[in-house]
Amino acid sequence: MSILVSAKLVMRKQTAKRMLETACVYLVKESLFDPPDFEKEVKQRDFLQQYLWTIYVSGFNNDVVEAHFSEIKKRFHDLNLAKIARMRRISAQSLPIKNQRKADAFLKGCKMIHAEGWRSLKKRILLYGKDALRELPFMGPANMQLMALTLGIEDTEKADTWMKQCAERCNAKSVEELVDYLKVEFDMTRAQIDELLWRYCQENKKIPCA
Repeated sequence: MSILVSAKLVMRKQTAKRMLETACVYLVKESLFDPPDFEKEVKQRDFLQQYLWTIYVSGFNNDVVEAHFSEIKKRFHDLNLAKIARMRRISAQSLPIKNQRKADAFLKGCKMIHAEGWRSLKKRILLYGKDALRELPFMGPANMQLMALTLGIEDTEKADTWMKQCAERCNAKSVEELVDYLKVEFDMTRAQIDELLWRYCQENKKIPCA
């Protein structure tokens, strides 16, 4: 019995390889997202935009958020940090996505960033990586990973629903274990592996080779 239980915990490496190979055929590697240089390229507004996106897309449909994102940004003064910091409150009823908890989280986070100062926050992120984001509202482990990936803070993956399903299909203990293996096997960055698998799943609504 113990042998059978242990066998179930062994990652199916061939399945993992076929999944990524299928995604590679579907997507041209050269067209993949190239994370920015966080220190040199990411400005305050870039950070706020990704923070807002990460909060609203958390546990929610990407396509719905994308359709309403411009309007949400307008309600937050087009991401002018000084103006947002002066806001006393915002009613989610005035937003196209009526989630008060998310609206409050972004407003509170912006006030924290304004109080500390963007330059100070950026220095802390450069020093501590994604862990420096932990104190901001709505920044759980998965959202910290998404911020780190898209802003070039760290070469990482995001443990979202699709990536978790990929890991489960391969019997990997975690998304991290799956990416650890594929990174070495295919000589790719963690961000590239994440995008290949995630975009295939998102656009086809299924796991590669599933």
